[in-house]
Amino acid sequence: MTQKTNRFLIVDDDPINNFLTKTVLKKSFEAVHVNDFTVPEEGLEFIKSGANHNANGEKTILFLDINMPTLTGWQFLEAFKLFDESIRAQYTIYILSSSINHSDIKLAKEHQLILDFIEKPLNKIKLANILS
Repeated sequence: MTQKTNRFLIVDDDPINNFLTKTVLKKSFEAVHVNDFTVPEEGLEFIKSGANHNANGEKTILFLDINMPTLTGWQFLEAFKLFDESIRAQYTIYILSSSINHSDIKLAKEHQLILDFIEKPLNKIKLANILS
């Protein structure tokens, strides 16, 4: 697998999905750095704090769920857009969702901050596709 990054952030209210995603990432890389949040507001605070920022310019891949109870993925992105460009530039964002709503998929593919829509669960083949 071509390795462009080994830094990941998961924002999803489903702890089981977060565990599965982390497992795929840990089995795909020798060294991987993964932070996950089941509360989207905590994920935003983590990003804002600079805790995950990498001095060598390596981007962090953010896997973001759409349907969460306190803050949707779309609301998360609206808050993320307010961050300084120096923070936003450190992240590559993918929607990782079980949503089958065609409008969600279309919006994700057209959204300026989102690279692509990935259907849950993440697996090694899907991961290889986004990293290649």
